[in-house]
Amino acid sequence: MKVELNHQTKDRVFRHSSAGGKFQKIYAFIGDGLIDLYLRQKLFQIYFNDLKHASIERSILASKRSLSYISKELNLDKELIYVGNVNFSYDLLATIFEAYCCGIYFDYGIEKLFRFLESVLWSKREFLLSNFDDFISRLKREFPNSKIKIEKIGSKYKISLFIDNNLILEINHKNKEEGKYEIAKKFYSEIKNSI
Repeated sequence: MKVELNHQTKDRVFRHSSAGGKFQKIYAFIGDGLIDLYLRQKLFQIYFNDLKHASIERSILASKRSLSYISKELNLDKELIYVGNVNFSYDLLATIFEAYCCGIYFDYGIEKLFRFLESVLWSKREFLLSNFDDFISRLKREFPNSKIKIEKIGSKYKISLFIDNNLILEINHKNKEEGKYEIAKKFYSEIKNSI
């Protein structure tokens, strides 16, 4: 369920900085806060006696991976106005979705935005929770002495995972944010049970 934005708002939402866009990141910043407000009020209704669980669930639903999935599902990436090569990372796709949410808010108000989020985000809650657990947050919760170290080597990043100052795992990745997610995911899928 996409919402049609007015011409000026649409340009501000989808014009990337590579094409002279000055508003996309500002809109994304506001959109992030609006998504957070929506999720907090929904989760408070369910978990008012367990706010810690509400916070964990909110971090998964509002994660870059979850929002990038929805952005891609709505084909918002196809509307991006850019120049040259752009890496459609989780971060960029989530930024587009957050900016789009801000655009809906500016053009139509909070009620329309919340109805939109109900249909595209909340309706996929179970799917997102089961498929996009934020492994980085989970790692921090379950292993408070864990640390992810990032070192730029040429055009890639060496990403190392330490627990109690012991090197557990290393990977190379072209994107540091996606790499942090991948190393935490790899830890849970391949290594955790052997520790």
